[in-house]
Amino acid sequence: MKFTKIVVACSFIALSFSLLAQKKVIDHTAYPMWKRIGEVQLSPDGKYAAYTIRPMQGDGYLYVVQTETGKIDSIPRGIDAVFSGKSNYLVFRIQAGYDTLRKVELAKIPKDKWPKDSLGIYFYEKDSLVKFPKLKEFKLAVESDLLVFSSQTNEWPTDYLSKKEKRKELKKITKNGPWKSDGKLVTIWQPGTTKVCHKNITGFEVSKNGQGAVLLEQQKFKKDSIRLLVFQSGKKEIWKSSRRFTEINGVSFSENNFKITGLYATDTSEFKRWNLWIWNNNALSLAIDTTQRFETKRTLSAQFKPRFHQMDNSVLFGVWDKLEKPAKDTLLESEKYKLDIWHWQDKRLQPQQLVELKRDQAQVNQYSYNLSTGAKIQLGRDSLSMYIDPTSKEQYVLASCDEQFQFETWKSPRPSNYYRLSLATGELVPLRNTTYFETSLSPSGNYFAYWDEQKNAYFITDLSTSTSNCVTCGVKANFLADGNGTPEMTSTLGIIGWTTDEKGLLLQAEKDIIVVHVRTKKAVSMLSQLQAQNDTNYRYTLTHLTRDSLYLNAENCLLTQTHVKTRNSTVYQLSGDLFAPKGIVLDAAAMEFLSLKRAKNGTSLIYQKQSNAAYPDAYVLSGNNNLRKISTTNPQQGLYNWSTVEQINWTSYKGIPLEGLIYKPENYDSTKSYPLLVYYYELHSDDIHTHYAPRPTASVIHPTEYASAGYFVFIPDIRYQIGHPANGAYDCIMSGTDAVLKKYPAINEKKMGLQGQSWGGYQTAQLITMTTRYAAAMAGAPVGNMISAYGGIRWGSGMSRQFQYEHTQSRIGKTIWEAPDLYIENSPVFHLTTVKTPLLIMHNDQDGAVPWYQGIELYTGLRRLQKPVWLLNYNGDDHNLMKIPNRIDLSIRMRQFFDYYLLDKPQPMWLSTGIPALQKGKITGY
Repeated sequence: MKFTKIVVACSFIALSFSLLAQKKVIDHTAYPMWKRIGEVQLSPDGKYAAYTIRPMQGDGYLYVVQTETGKIDSIPRGIDAVFSGKSNYLVFRIQAGYDTLRKVELAKIPKDKWPKDSLGIYFYEKDSLVKFPKLKEFKLAVESDLLVFSSQTNEWPTDYLSKKEKRKELKKITKNGPWKSDGKLVTIWQPGTTKVCHKNITGFEVSKNGQGAVLLEQQKFKKDSIRLLVFQSGKKEIWKSSRRFTEINGVSFSENNFKITGLYATDTSEFKRWNLWIWNNNALSLAIDTTQRFETKRTLSAQFKPRFHQMDNSVLFGVWDKLEKPAKDTLLESEKYKLDIWHWQDKRLQPQQLVELKRDQAQVNQYSYNLSTGAKIQLGRDSLSMYIDPTSKEQYVLASCDEQFQFETWKSPRPSNYYRLSLATGELVPLRNTTYFETSLSPSGNYFAYWDEQKNAYFITDLSTSTSNCVTCGVKANFLADGNGTPEMTSTLGIIGWTTDEKGLLLQAEKDIIVVHVRTKKAVSMLSQLQAQNDTNYRYTLTHLTRDSLYLNAENCLLTQTHVKTRNSTVYQLSGDLFAPKGIVLDAAAMEFLSLKRAKNGTSLIYQKQSNAAYPDAYVLSGNNNLRKISTTNPQQGLYNWSTVEQINWTSYKGIPLEGLIYKPENYDSTKSYPLLVYYYELHSDDIHTHYAPRPTASVIHPTEYASAGYFVFIPDIRYQIGHPANGAYDCIMSGTDAVLKKYPAINEKKMGLQGQSWGGYQTAQLITMTTRYAAAMAGAPVGNMISAYGGIRWGSGMSRQFQYEHTQSRIGKTIWEAPDLYIENSPVFHLTTVKTPLLIMHNDQDGAVPWYQGIELYTGLRRLQKPVWLLNYNGDDHNLMKIPNRIDLSIRMRQFFDYYLLDKPQPMWLSTGIPALQKGKITGY
């Protein structure tokens, strides 16, 4: 076994020499060079970190880093890595090689003959790797080193059985015949103590605390026979059920004591009647017998996995109407009709019902079974939504129901009615009806916090007295999000959570975090010790590091402070009381911080940070505040001409102060001439530190790629006016273009283009009907006709599109019957006669957001008027391209389109003459 030993500081040694040569231009040939980092994590003790670096296509590496020294080991083709709960090893899947799999697929070899993945276990302290071939799946206990994994075969390992055991097995097979089973070999493994193998296993589960595991052993007779096997850590013997079942499902463990629950069936029907079982102290007992506890038309549901709650004293399970076997079919398929009936009183449209059919079919009523009393209590009802935290000791949960509001699909946001549900009794107490935004029930169930939409303030209800008090009336803070001109009720920025002992409630504000003294109802800024008085130059985000805790305290929170203009950030570790915490600066940079995580049993932090020039590599901050960069994902970046980014401020024609971003080539020369591409989608100034690594596009231009090729790219923020979104876009884009041209005279104003996708695609199509200023435009998935689109369906969700015109992004604010003139004013198809800009459209036939006939309306209209227009339809693809070959193709064609019009490069064949259907798939036309 060999590992590739890598020292990050020495990676890509030749880079500095290469920089002396001419830098390369980014295009589609660079995509395979760029890799992405993933699975960034710390061992529970924080002494080791792991991550993967993988190319777009091909084999990647799993990296393991000693956080104190920076020493790195790499393992080829490692993915899905998990540290053991005791921090003793790292377990992962080793993929079969990409090239190997590609060859066997090209050779049309059956999949069951393909090379199989392996299991890897790396003992990093010993620098030792153990492999097990033909891996199917593995599961690891969260809090211990217990590992269970299954093989693709059902054969004993060659070195597992002694000669005596092999003779015994052969004798058994000779006497009884071979054991028929669909099961596979499963290995229970603990380093240095346990290695137990079992054949014929069809499923297994591992307890979170590592106290044991469950195996399901199958033997095939006329009907399947399943036996329950229970392994307990530290015990040699495996407990085996004396009874066999036709199926076992939904196995789960208690949080603390080693108890197990699940469902079993004994009938052979396709639509089984399930029963709830409990295993405890080496005994299996029937908890809920469906035939005795429920009417004949009801049964426990295998769609809902039973689980322990309330300190393992109760078990949650689901009940639904028993599915009956349909009557014998006497009709041929050709004799059957297929029909959807759209009824005007349907709460949800038929397309939405069909999209959500599996969810509806899996809907259950939740019950609780008390292990002490044997009582079953109904908790959930058909239309009630709730989340029950299995780690919670508390009696109450928050439940909601939006059933009465479902019919009004044209409204947004849609409200819900809220309730407090008792897990002990099933009692449902109404809290507040017709509530639109985030609410919170304190973990104890004593307090209910909500936003009053009429009074624009937060209230807390003391449920012991049923009194509600406004806790932010008079507080000088903005709790509402930036709606940017949408004609809907503005949402809140959110409730952060409750402090220990429910003394305080934290509320997110625009430039502050407000903490409410729950008992005194006094609200103060949490940041009094961390910012200057009345300092409004920063936004604040709290990161809760301990997700298994229901309460917030200073020690389990990080605070990120971001400057509202530069977007530079500082990360603080908090200490003291959250009513006025103190903070220690952990890191500060002209970058964006991502995915902040702390070692479960240590003080080390791991996170990523990015900027326009810096890929979001991983960093570890150890307990002694030693900051170390532990990954270098794309060292080849230095070989390529990159971009620089800067913020630009200007005032629109209507007097609105605006911000935007300008990307220009790294090798910008003010004596040369440059084309300009303008891209837009709502607000983008906050993305100044976003890193755009070269990759094939799903729909939009990537500013760094185009800047590398000699373009300026301008991304303006767009501010809208209700009823006139097109004019709002015109005001911001045109005035922003003026500001960019004024700042950079090197831009050739005759060589400017537009590009947008979806809502941005609509604005592109509309803008070229309002100005001839731009020499080329590309619109992805555009709405061309708001009147026909208004009554259409978003096929991905099945919802009517009416809500987005009346209340959300399209910003008309009225129905087509109230204001048809506004729909016409804002629809490009009614104004196509003024178009002089060549337009490239992408609209795909499986678009789930904007029906592709909208792009067709634009295309056929412009074609009829003999305006230059092209439509790209990637067959079977979605709103944004999902398939890599399609993404690469769009990246090439969109670049060729703009290069031809804005850089005077040769016109490709597909652009000059098109590709007839007879040549489809045979030539690219590049």
